[in-house]
Amino acid sequence: MESLQPKIGDLARKALSIVAGIGFGVLQFLASLIVAGILMAYGETGARTSQAILARLVGRDRGASFQSLFTSTIRGVAQGVIGIAFVQAILVGLVLLVAGVPWAGVLAAITLVLSIAQVPALLVILPVLAYIWMGGRYGTGAAVVITVFLLAAGLADNVLKPLMLGRGVEAPMPVILLGALGGMASGGILGMFVGASALALGYQIFMRWVSGDPAPQKVASGAGLP
Repeated sequence: MESLQPKIGDLARKALSIVAGIGFGVLQFLASLIVAGILMAYGETGARTSQAILARLVGRDRGASFQSLFTSTIRGVAQGVIGIAFVQAILVGLVLLVAGVPWAGVLAAITLVLSIAQVPALLVILPVLAYIWMGGRYGTGAAVVITVFLLAAGLADNVLKPLMLGRGVEAPMPVILLGALGGMASGGILGMFVGASALALGYQIFMRWVSGDPAPQKVASGAGLP
């Protein structure tokens, strides 16, 4: 028993470190929302300024094209990652609440964090299903219905993500997803947007080089703020 204590202590420290990292990432995200809200009050001025800076760096036409690419990429990541994570967490939370599962709100919050981190929500759903089937509180019919709805809610992102992620961006969905995952691994939630934008920009530059067409192409349906 004494030989297990150091291992248990190491596992506890690692778990605490993971929780602290997730909490810090959530705080960063909340701070970014506050900053974004302040910037949105001066959105039109900021859009003109960023376009002027890009025009000086890469030319007027390319500057407008790249600004449109950044805007549509950030919008696509927000809809395809953050938005779908909220939808999935709400669906899971509603099923748990209707089913009377204890700590439904906490489990929904954990689902939200896992979904943003692109970790399958089944990590939350499978223990809940074990509780439902082995706890003896539910009949067979009720357990089957709850299981179907929970699995449908947990797998909803597999259907919604290809539809939402990268919509309106002239870059394939896997490029946006890989950029978002790589950015999140290196820079947290905020890095998710930076990574997706950088990889989408690199993809566009590379494809223009391959096609041999130096002229900028229209990369999104419209420019402006997300």
